[in-house]
Amino acid sequence: MKARQLRRYGFYAAGLAVAWVMLWDRVSAANIVGGLLVAGVLLVIFPLRQVGEDEQVVLHPLAFGRLAASVLGQLVVSNLLVTREVISPNSELLTGIVACRMHTSSPKLLSTVANILALSPGTMAVDATTGSRNGGGIVGADPPATLYVHVLSLTDVGDVRRKVARLERRVVNALGSARDRQELADTATDQLVPTAVDVTPPGPMAGSGGPGRADDEALS
Repeated sequence: MKARQLRRYGFYAAGLAVAWVMLWDRVSAANIVGGLLVAGVLLVIFPLRQVGEDEQVVLHPLAFGRLAASVLGQLVVSNLLVTREVISPNSELLTGIVACRMHTSSPKLLSTVANILALSPGTMAVDATTGSRNGGGIVGADPPATLYVHVLSLTDVGDVRRKVARLERRVVNALGSARDRQELADTATDQLVPTAVDVTPPGPMAGSGGPGRADDEALS
């Protein structure tokens, strides 16, 4: 087994051992050894998928720092906007689900994007359609994936898509493999995005009266 594969197995074994110790809620030598043994058995029964050199996840410190700063800044802005909508007596929340075309087909990176969106109040990835990479890792005419994002206050569909695209690019630059970065570079940036899927708005906040209106742009 190559050194790179040993490091991967060691990383996963350590993670499983930590999870095992947390399940027991007690740090002891017996629990640590037991966790390592359980991790070893699981990795033998369910071996890790072979990953090529171009699929190795690489942490880029500068890009990761920019991603972290962007996420923290967005958290602050999102909290302020949601708080304003909640406490405003005349607030009308118009929710919707926006289909955002992605440029990477990596399940790990798509999950990362979805989890970061879930951290920000007012946004939540509710569904995704994933595509498959072809042999050369180059994106064809069809998008590799589409992420459906639920937005609490939907005012501009295009703005939601641009924000998701920027987040995806930051995630790929920070954590993407060589293949992911190449895939992002090879995907045309001017492709048409699929239409948004509208959900029935919940209407104004309680007490304001009257049904909500549908967003025509979300249905375009």
